[in-house]
Order: sequence, then structure tokens, then C-alpha cells
Amino acid sequence: MRAMTLDAYGLNPQLTERPTPLPGPREVLVRVRATSVNPIDWKQASGKARPILSAKFPGFIPGYDLAGEVEAVGSGVTSFVKGQRVHTRLSGTAGGASAELVLAKLDVLRPMPEKMDFAQAAGLPLAGMTALQGLRDACKLPMSGATQRVLVIGASGGVGHLAVQIARSTGAHVVGVCSGKNGALVKRIGAHEVIDYTKPEPYQGQAPFDVIFDCVGSAPGDCLKLLSAHGRFSSCLPGPGVFAHAALNLVRAKKVLPVLLSANAADLGVLDGLFEKGALGVVVDSRFPLAELGAAWARSASGRAAGKIIVDV
Repeated sequence: MRAMTLDAYGLNPQLTERPTPLPGPREVLVRVRATSVNPIDWKQASGKARPILSAKFPGFIPGYDLAGEVEAVGSGVTSFVKGQRVHTRLSGTAGGASAELVLAKLDVLRPMPEKMDFAQAAGLPLAGMTALQGLRDACKLPMSGATQRVLVIGASGGVGHLAVQIARSTGAHVVGVCSGKNGALVKRIGAHEVIDYTKPEPYQGQAPFDVIFDCVGSAPGDCLKLLSAHGRFSSCLPGPGVFAHAALNLVRAKKVLPVLLSANAADLGVLDGLFEKGALGVVVDSRFPLAELGAAWARSASGRAAGKIIVDV
């Protein structure tokens, strides 16, 4: 099979031939049709994520999100059959998605909704579950009947544009933060209001927010000023400042919480359900062939992508 591999840390993966993997017990072999790029992919490949997230060389295959068709199943697998369309965020930290054939474990694999295409199916798992877990679990946003004011910082990005839609589906009042050029997109996908962060005093006149979901690594100290008395701030890019503020949660009404993804089939199923209801869709920023994975990473690293970057396999 063909796969994009690295033999050392760097951002220039090469197309190589690799042995076809065989599914073990409770594993499914997927013929990949599309993957999506997440910042963690190129950060892991470059070594920027060390020592928290390393890569195993030689022959490291990067990537975690994928969509495709079941090629074969291992022993004990009765819930998937050959030819079935599936998607997943691969479990663990070993990568592996940037290949024609990939092994996936049952606990993270879901059938694709009937009307979902491979690009949307590949773009949804990691970013969608991060947004869902940040809003529902960290920020305690009810999944229905919500009345909170929700601020999404980085509302046009891969995680952010999904967070806007998830928050809107709960009934919350959603305010998205992005550059002016992406304001129309963020409004179209469900934000009630859009804030252009490039303008002077962008938050002036805004009422306090009950929930702030940060997708760009904002300083939590600044964001605490925007919260209501018992508001919650969560970040899917938690730096030292987030963990330092989180240490004060027991003695402070306003909470600061890191979002650390836990990939699982149940939450992917929640996202699929929202898609089937017409409440959630993946915006595709750009598409690249597998051999141009390095260029797809460069697009992600530029910080200019609106929505998800897809790699067609």
C-alpha cells in the first residue's frame, strides 16, 4: 500500500510503499478515501509537540482522522462488514491515517451517515469531538434548552466552526470571534453575532458570557474579565497559563478548564446525529492529494484556513 512517511522529525513526508496491515482481534482494516489535517499532525511530525507527543521512526505515518470503507475485519468483529462506509479519529498517539489502508479499533469507529461524503466524514472526528467535549463536558453547556451566552474564539477554524454549530444547536446565544473576512461564514453557520478581533476594543459593549470556548490559545486572564460571575472558560489549546488558572478553580467561582480530547465512538455518534438533523456540517477550506500532504500541513500552519483541510487518498 502507499503511505506518507517520515524517517525523522520534519515537515516533508514522502510517498512510500508499506506492507498491508492485517486486522487483529476487534480491529477493522479501512481502505481510506480521505483524511483531514489537524495542527497536532504537523506539530507531532515536526517535533514541536515533544516531549508530550513524540513520533516513532523510521517509517512514521502521521495523521489521525480518516473516512473510508471497510476492507476486512478481525476476529470478534460483528458490527462492521466489508464495503461499509466508516469514519474515525484513530485512538492513541501513534498516528497512521495518511495511508491507503489503516487499522482502526472498534471503540473509535462509526458508520458514516448515509448523506455524509468522505470529505465531511474525515473532517469531523477530531475537531468535532474536541468542540463537543469542550462545550458539553468542560463548560457544562446543556445539549438542549440552553439559554447561556457562548463566545467561541477562533470561530472560523477547524474546531471553532464546529463549536459554533454545536452551541447553536443547544439553543444558546452564540457569538463568534474571527477576522472580518470570515465574518460572513461564521454568521452563515449559525452565530447570532460576529466579533472582528482585528478592530480596536472588539468586546466593548458585550454583555458577560456564561461560556467562553477558546480555539486559538487566548490568555485566560484576559478572558476571565468577559465571563459572568459563575462562567466557564475552556481552551482546546491549553498552555501553562490555563493550567495555572485551573489550579484556582476550587477557590474561584469563575472556572478555567483545559480540553483534552478523548476519542470515542459514542461522541462521534452524537456528532453524526447532529449532521443527520441538519444542525452540523463540515466547512471544507481546501483539498490536497495524498502526495501533497506537506502542502496541506503548510496551509494549516499558516493559520488562514477557514474550516477543515482535506487530503484525498
